[in-house]
Amino acid sequence: MKKPKLKQRPRNGRRITSEHLALFLLFCLVIGARLYFGLQEPGFDYDAYNALRQVEHIKETGMPLYQDPLSYSGRTTVFPPLFYYLLAGFSFIFPLTLAAKLIPSLFFAALVIVIYLITKYITKNKTAAFISAFFSGFVPIVFSTLSQISIYSLVLFLIFLLSYAFLRIEEKGFAVLSIVLALILLLTHTTVIILLISLLIYFIIRRLVKQRLSIREVETTLFLLFLALWFNILLYKKAFFLHGISFIWQNIPAPLLSSYFQEISFVGVIYAVGVLPLLLGVYATYHEFFKTRNRGASLYISFALVSFLMLWLKLIPFRTGLLFLSMNIIILSAYSIKIILVSLSKTKIPRLSNIIAGLFIIIFMLTTLAPIITTLTKHKPSLADIEALEWVKENTHENDVILGRVEEGFLINYIAERKNVADSNFLFIKNIDQRYNDINSLFTLRLKSEAVRLINKYDIDYIFLSTKTMEEYNISRLFYAEEDCFELAYNKDALVYEFLKCDI
Repeated sequence: MKKPKLKQRPRNGRRITSEHLALFLLFCLVIGARLYFGLQEPGFDYDAYNALRQVEHIKETGMPLYQDPLSYSGRTTVFPPLFYYLLAGFSFIFPLTLAAKLIPSLFFAALVIVIYLITKYITKNKTAAFISAFFSGFVPIVFSTLSQISIYSLVLFLIFLLSYAFLRIEEKGFAVLSIVLALILLLTHTTVIILLISLLIYFIIRRLVKQRLSIREVETTLFLLFLALWFNILLYKKAFFLHGISFIWQNIPAPLLSSYFQEISFVGVIYAVGVLPLLLGVYATYHEFFKTRNRGASLYISFALVSFLMLWLKLIPFRTGLLFLSMNIIILSAYSIKIILVSLSKTKIPRLSNIIAGLFIIIFMLTTLAPIITTLTKHKPSLADIEALEWVKENTHENDVILGRVEEGFLINYIAERKNVADSNFLFIKNIDQRYNDINSLFTLRLKSEAVRLINKYDIDYIFLSTKTMEEYNISRLFYAEEDCFELAYNKDALVYEFLKCDI
């Protein structure tokens, strides 16, 4: 007698589970929130206009704008171009301004999934992983990028995906995936070196606690480290020989160093990450060092430690360092959440763990709401300033040089399509401190002879006095702009002075 055939159940991997649905809804929530707030007001922050120029140049020529005729009135620059190629590709499908808001939001939302995979692998607890993934989508420092065309959206996605591949490097295919992701990162940004240094610290910690190191881990890390060093030496060797040690700080003018490389503080970290993830992350670090040993937790403690040290030593821009530090703290927070939830599940009220899980999310939102609202008021060029530069585009010669604040340099290049005196890309620029001080002086000087000398030095044709400049320097006009040498060519909320080429 034949046995009846048993009906085969569908494989779990092919079914859409509640886990998949919850993660998909979280992804949609993050990207929806970012697009909702990001599209409320048109425009971008000042540095984003450089990215827009790069994307448009790639669309027109197929190549990045390495020889820029407008920046500093003509200069050479180098950078890994992959992010701009990606934006250029999507701009064939969407309008460029929409693609520039959509793609970073897409990668920040995808980062939520990567954080979930990492924390689930470390904790083996789906609830803890989901809570930490939620944290990563709405952490204040990430929302501060809404008005930016943030290359760090792609960088963070790739670098934490690489760290996840490293966690599973002993499994089939993950060593190759690690190398592929590292190569993509090298073509995107230099910060892959931060992760590789973190891996070396991770090896040291593992040896100190007498835990075995995987040969594949060590070999892959050393290979990627030497590859990254070789690639960046090739790319930036001219900048290093030109600037020396100041290359590490991107040749930023001395007066600006304090704003780019700020002192790290406990309050600053709370503002960037939120008080709840920070406390949970600190407890996870304590638990890892003094109670249990978790390979994954050790890796992200090392990553957080390197991020913190680089911030403290001012080797990485403040906001960039906080992005890396916040994500590592959030990953570690999942470890603490798991400990708490498992302990509560063993009590006489097992459902208490579900209530506490909900409270974690509520407390997080309540404590991060104020910082998030603050970040939504990110400084962007005013409409009056943009209208003034559109007038400049229509009423000046294409070879004219326009003076504006350093922060407005990319805006002048993109909106007015004219040469600037300086912008915030300082590499390969000699005597940058002198140039920066001269630009500031031209907005505050009262002596006409000195102003004319500086204007002739930089071959300036027009001076753009924006509403932001008036606010920053507490002025309403140029003191030295007398009628024999200057003409007020544009006079609305923003002002544009034409230099009449007089000699003093």
